[in-house]
Amino acid sequence: MNNQQLQRYMKLAIQEARGASDKGGVTIGAILVNKQGEVIGRGGSMVGPTHDPTAHAEINCIRQASKSAGSSDLYGMILFSTLEPCHMCLSAAAWARIGTVYFGAYRKDVDESLFDIKGDFGDEQEAARMNLRENEVMEVHGGICEDECAELLTGYHERYKHTS
Repeated sequence: MNNQQLQRYMKLAIQEARGASDKGGVTIGAILVNKQGEVIGRGGSMVGPTHDPTAHAEINCIRQASKSAGSSDLYGMILFSTLEPCHMCLSAAAWARIGTVYFGAYRKDVDESLFDIKGDFGDEQEAARMNLRENEVMEVHGGICEDECAELLTGYHERYKHTS
């Protein structure tokens, strides 16, 4: 996938993030693209409005895509998220057998309170431990539209401290 395509898909995830914010959620968005380049799943972070701690953008996106595909096996599809996925979301992608994840902002780019993970490592290193199929691991690449994605979460604490 070339840089122009990556940016085009990330812009769609950014739209999902803004939509989530409009509905009272956190400004994080995700989309899932199939092998033909069609978007088959979309999601925004709706933890606060739904009172569901698992209603992260990536989880909502995977749920929608699985329902649309009629399968929990999303092998060969590509997940785009505006923020480096948390461990729950990265694990859900692995369980769905999503082989490639692209994200925008890194954890270091946003408010530390968004993550309960300690240590100096990220999804790009963690993905090597995610087993999708025998001898096949997940690929994770960050920094797609990084500044724009990080800007979505500027002032996170002030805006969402009572809703997330």
